[in-house]
Amino acid sequence: MTEQLLEVKVREGHGKEASKKLRRQGLVPAVFYQKEKSRSLQVEELEFKKVLKSGKQVVELKFDGKKHKALIKDIQFHPVSEHILHIDFQGISMSEVVQVTVPLNFLGTPVGVKAGGLFDVNMHEIEVKCKASDIPAHLDVDVTGLEIGFTLHVSDLKFKDLEITSHHELLIASVTVAKDLSEKIEAPEEGEEGEEGEEGEEGKEESEKDGE
Repeated sequence: MTEQLLEVKVREGHGKEASKKLRRQGLVPAVFYQKEKSRSLQVEELEFKKVLKSGKQVVELKFDGKKHKALIKDIQFHPVSEHILHIDFQGISMSEVVQVTVPLNFLGTPVGVKAGGLFDVNMHEIEVKCKASDIPAHLDVDVTGLEIGFTLHVSDLKFKDLEITSHHELLIASVTVAKDLSEKIEAPEEGEEGEEGEEGEEGKEESEKDGE
């Protein structure tokens, strides 16, 4: 696994005003911590976004004349502009077991969808434990066998060298009946309605004759 190199600088200023000044310059305040040590850093937002697009969660930070392997532990985004507000980096060794969130990549088209159903996704990512060197960019999940009415839970997933830590009962995805298909199944056929109507009229006529 090749980590992406990210050059950062040690941050001198602290506090809200200093952080705002950094963001106006296209920089993001960050913290690198490992065990009991921590360093305040600043990162170029555009360069960090390139790392995010790569899907890698482990990066190699260069500061103080050294390279430090780090896990991207937390990212804070602005709720409106979606600019990155703050980043937490956790220093690690590649043999260390870490807990991370990994996106799911659904493969294929469920047979239930081909039959007219809808594929509903409840979870787009799960939490796993693994060595830092084994963190995947995503996890492939084959959903072609899902029929209408079928569900996929965390307990249905199995991945080599990974321990899934998300709760096993959580619903990941399901194939449900589309509304128009449901109405078609439930609606009575026109022929049956006509026959019932005719029988009703005939019964009414016979009743009137008996009354006479």
